Amino acid sequence: MARSALTLHSGGGQPLPADWRSWLDHLPEELRDAYEERAALIEYDGGEKRRTAERRAFEAVIWRNAAARPALDACCAQVLAGAGA
Repeated sequence: MARSALTLHSGGGQPLPADWRSWLDHLPEELRDAYEERAALIEYDGGEKRRTAERRAFEAVIWRNAAARPALDACCAQVLAGAGA
């Protein structure tokens, strides 16, 4: 299967934190759904491995998306509060 050319973010900006996967359970449902859909598209249409597709989807849908920033900030607060417990 030939790889399709996907338009992904250039990687500029802040790198993902090492624990980004722990944030997934704290995302609002609409962001989680958008993340899951993008990961599936990158994996199946783009021919990427699942773990790579998940990371790229998180970057594209959540990490580098200014509209998702308020939800991400709230999510971060929940994750950090749980880490201190």
